[in-house]
Amino acid sequence: MGSNNSSFEFKPGSLKVNLKRFDYDINALVAGVVDYQGHKAVAWMKTNAKWKDRTGNARQTLSGHAEHSDTWHLIKLYGGVPYQIWLEVRWAGKFAIIGPAVKYQGLALMNRLRGIVNKLGSV
Repeated sequence: MGSNNSSFEFKPGSLKVNLKRFDYDINALVAGVVDYQGHKAVAWMKTNAKWKDRTGNARQTLSGHAEHSDTWHLIKLYGGVPYQIWLEVRWAGKFAIIGPAVKYQGLALMNRLRGIVNKLGSV
């Protein structure tokens, strides 16, 4: 019978480098998910806006973009017509789309991230 020899060498410097790389990879993963959800949020707003848009300008200018740093990720949603605020607040928000998109798409984003984290935990 042959012997089963194994060895292990611990290099603290390697661990530190790998942890930094892991942080970078996770941050990049979250940034990608946030970018994706930002695009989904804009499409959702354009599809689900309840108001009639005679000129098409209000629906067409619904937009958003993601911003990122090393410590945070953000999705900004907005409308591009001067009267957008009135579509959001008039009639007690009955025709609002940006506020509901933040709530709905924010929940979808968190669920997506939770699913990714759960998959990472099972690896």
